[in-house]
Amino acid sequence: MNEVANTTGRFTDNGDGTVTDHAKSRMWLKDDSWVHQGKRLSWWQCKEFCDEMNARKFAGHDDWRLPNAGEAKDLFDPSFSNTDMEGCEIHIDPIFTSGGGFTTWTTESRGAKAAMGYDYRSDYEFWLAKENDGFPSAVRLVRTLGKKTAKELEERFQVHKNGTISDFETGLMWKASDSFLDLDKWVTWQEAKVYVKELNHDLFAGYTDWRMPTRKEVQSIYDPASPVTDTFGDTIYIPKVFPPGAGQTTWTKTLHKTDPSIAIRFHFYNGDFKFHKRGLRSHGVRAVRTLKAEGEDAA
Repeated sequence: MNEVANTTGRFTDNGDGTVTDHAKSRMWLKDDSWVHQGKRLSWWQCKEFCDEMNARKFAGHDDWRLPNAGEAKDLFDPSFSNTDMEGCEIHIDPIFTSGGGFTTWTTESRGAKAAMGYDYRSDYEFWLAKENDGFPSAVRLVRTLGKKTAKELEERFQVHKNGTISDFETGLMWKASDSFLDLDKWVTWQEAKVYVKELNHDLFAGYTDWRMPTRKEVQSIYDPASPVTDTFGDTIYIPKVFPPGAGQTTWTKTLHKTDPSIAIRFHFYNGDFKFHKRGLRSHGVRAVRTLKAEGEDAA
């Protein structure tokens, strides 16, 4: 890839219709779908546009995708000034082509009917029916730099027949299904702890050291380039070695340093995490254990 000299610090215009975001290790299309097609697109049409760009291997890549809400918002900066197709100001770096849409669809969805859009005029999130094409909607396609190949993922993860997954990159073993898949209900932090305790009592997969994950551990399996359908038909981002239908969130063992009544709940739909009262019910918990010996395997 031949980079050109046009840079604005964080971003580089690669000279092939793409822009690299060095701060976030992402690559964006320089032109959004409005610039390419000159018309409003529904969420479904944006998916078709994405498929077309991948079929063409635009700029040599076939892993273009719709951004999630966090990625879309990361482009907004009130100090940046660009113009949209109506000549109004939008706050994205002028390295991106002017005259595009002032919104982008995202992968954030509510079941099969609605999806989230993001507005670059005013830092605003909104929800619309996926078939809606009357709003000046466009999409800014993105891809992840340094995305692991299928072979690299195969080397990182090993799926065992006993319902566990070894992650050799982090030295952890995960229960393939979370508590939501197992129990079909939401759980409090204490109920999540009991769920893990019962796994150990029942010698799940032959081990007695299952535990709740830390925030950093669970964050290690968040993958914005790997959309998986959750139990509600929405999208979460975890490696596809994990089965679909899981909950959107997981409790962690990470407690607040000064207030042990609250713990971190990690969100697989956007990679965010927040402290919540332990009595709040979350979608579930993902049980984990540490691989004790080098190359430890399960039967």
